[in-house]
Amino acid sequence: MNDNQHGASTSENGAPDGARSREMILPQGGMPALAVGSPYAPAATQDVIKGGMDASTLMHAFRRRWLLALGMGLLAGVVGAGVLWFLFPESATAFRYFKVDASETPIIESSLNANRGDFDIYRQTQVVLIKSMRVLDSALRSGDLGDLSYFDGIEEADRSRYLAEELRVQFPQGSEVLEIRLSGAAPAEELKEIVEAVSKAYLDEVIFEDKIQRQKPRDILVASYRDLDEEIKRKTDAFMALLKDSESPLIYLMGGAGGGDPELAQFRSAMNESVKKLASLESELMNVTIQYEIMTRQYQDPSVLEQRIEQALEADPKYQYLKQKKLSYEMYIMDMEAVQSNRGSNAQVRQLQKQANATAQQLEQYRQQMTAAMKSESRKEADPYIKALQTDYTIRRQGLMQQIQQAKKQQEAMLEKLRERSEVDTDLLARQAEIEGLKMVQAGIAERIEHWDVELKRPDRVLAFGGVDTSENINKTERYAISALGGLTCLGLVMFGVSYMEFRNRKLNGPDQVDQGLGIRVVGTLPSLSGRRALDPSHPVVAQLTESIDSVRTALMHESTTKRRQIVLVTSPSTLEGRTTVSSQLAASLARAGRRTLLIDGDMRHPALHTLFDLPLEDGLCEVLRAEVEVSDVVRPTHAEGLWVLTAGYCDADAVHALATDQVQPIFEKLRAEYDFIIIDGAPVLGLSDSLLFGQHCDGAILSVLRDHTTLPKIHQAAELLRSVGIRLVGSVINGMPSTADRRITALQSVTAKSDLKQLESVES
Repeated sequence: MNDNQHGASTSENGAPDGARSREMILPQGGMPALAVGSPYAPAATQDVIKGGMDASTLMHAFRRRWLLALGMGLLAGVVGAGVLWFLFPESATAFRYFKVDASETPIIESSLNANRGDFDIYRQTQVVLIKSMRVLDSALRSGDLGDLSYFDGIEEADRSRYLAEELRVQFPQGSEVLEIRLSGAAPAEELKEIVEAVSKAYLDEVIFEDKIQRQKPRDILVASYRDLDEEIKRKTDAFMALLKDSESPLIYLMGGAGGGDPELAQFRSAMNESVKKLASLESELMNVTIQYEIMTRQYQDPSVLEQRIEQALEADPKYQYLKQKKLSYEMYIMDMEAVQSNRGSNAQVRQLQKQANATAQQLEQYRQQMTAAMKSESRKEADPYIKALQTDYTIRRQGLMQQIQQAKKQQEAMLEKLRERSEVDTDLLARQAEIEGLKMVQAGIAERIEHWDVELKRPDRVLAFGGVDTSENINKTERYAISALGGLTCLGLVMFGVSYMEFRNRKLNGPDQVDQGLGIRVVGTLPSLSGRRALDPSHPVVAQLTESIDSVRTALMHESTTKRRQIVLVTSPSTLEGRTTVSSQLAASLARAGRRTLLIDGDMRHPALHTLFDLPLEDGLCEVLRAEVEVSDVVRPTHAEGLWVLTAGYCDADAVHALATDQVQPIFEKLRAEYDFIIIDGAPVLGLSDSLLFGQHCDGAILSVLRDHTTLPKIHQAAELLRSVGIRLVGSVINGMPSTADRRITALQSVTAKSDLKQLESVES
């Protein structure tokens, strides 16, 4: 790209100064300045000015603000860890164990065992029953559980459901041990009281009720035995009365006259065997019927239906979703209330409470709908288990009925033979057979009653052992872990936030951002040099500064051989960016190279060179501009050979206005004839026009910037402003770069005699 200047300027050899060096990257003349945010600015410029943050820029931003970031991060981390420590208070737990037998082993015969499923089903049943509303309501009604702090903020109608959600009922590791556990931030004594109440309600409402259910089959058998006894007594009395009134040969069968007849005795024995067989079959039929009725009644018990409904709800996705949604609202409300002194006063808490109540209402409505649907389905369609019982009962009953019919036919055949032989009264014989059959059935029922009496004495399937145990501060490790993680997260976020805010300032990180990012050539980098270091000629940084400024001098002298670079303006975007350091050190370096050099303090409003060189301020540039003195009379020599200084003088409005007049040009023409190089320590570019006016009489400008201080948008704006008024930008010098010890430089410094040249004190301006 061509680096043209406004106007028709020429070089020292008379050739047009249109062909610029390739070292100048951006155009100068003939093109208007591009705004920082202009879409037509180069892509690289847009990247460094408005680009995103990467790892390198983040580290540079943190390096500049590490103390602030670390301090605020530690403070935020401590506060965050403290808040999490408060939000997750110490938790306690109360628990109790029950021994549950894997199977209910009967004492006499397994047919009396009414267990319908395996152990897994039985365990699930106990879990559902313990968390059922019947058991929990009974537990809450006992004692003063409602006054405990554990239920603070929970409506009385919702306490049972809340307790069901918080209560943990399980069989650890699939064992035969049932565990009831309750954990929370409440005191351990309160949790113990609640677990004791739930355990007692479980024993009363479930285990004791199971005993009552086991007693029902015996009650049915006793009632049947009494009914049979009355019927046998009534029929026996009627039979004996008829037998006494009649002179029937049947008396022989009863042991009366004719009892010595062998044939009748044999017939009587066969008849008794037939009667016993018929009575046994009828007794077995009655047992099957009683067992079917017992199992049917137990399965149709309301508590069993409630258990089936609970199991169906636990497996229903929609019910679980509403349940978890309600629990989330309640936990969020509790967390918010934990950090508020006035509960319920926050509008957000009230809104969440409304949503939680609405969700609870939906949950209850859905539960009622499911309950009604299952009850209706149970009434309409027979349960598969009931169908199986009915099928088994029907098959067994039909088989027994067939055997009974065969036995009756055999008995009828025997009676028919007896009629043919002795013309026996068939009615009396039938009555006798019926009485014998009833006695056999009664004997079977009496035997089963005795069996049930023994079975009812067996121990319960669920036995409580030990009392309620408590454990405090169970979440100590989790609290430490959560607080530490939260504190570290706050620390990291705050440090990142501070670094990001620093990154948004777009401060200069290094030469690459100026050279490759903004397209401004970097002619040199200077290390950070404090006043004390400048006064110590043996300090390695002084040697590095001298070497660095000599590199800038070499580049400037090289350009001056092909281009006119006699008068050079040293300026900066803003104040405190090292202009005076660069200009004074550059002038001293040129003087060391044998060039007659004049250093002019062009920052008339805030002069500094007179202090640096210990010269009087008066009779300087301002007096020359006001035509009070001649320029040759106010130029003062310094202790450095070949270096002269023109101080700023006393500035006023007339001196500033004179910069814009034609009287400045003859002054600089006269100085050009007397000196090889003229270095002007100018004012900042942004905000003041002094440097722009000086630049009209200069051959080029050097932009001094300070690492970690000057912002990239200001560098870009200053460079574009200089180019917009036709000032050639030689390049930039970056101050404040990290100093790296070079053995070659330090070795040369140690063997070289100390120069008598006075060390120039760098003054940030």
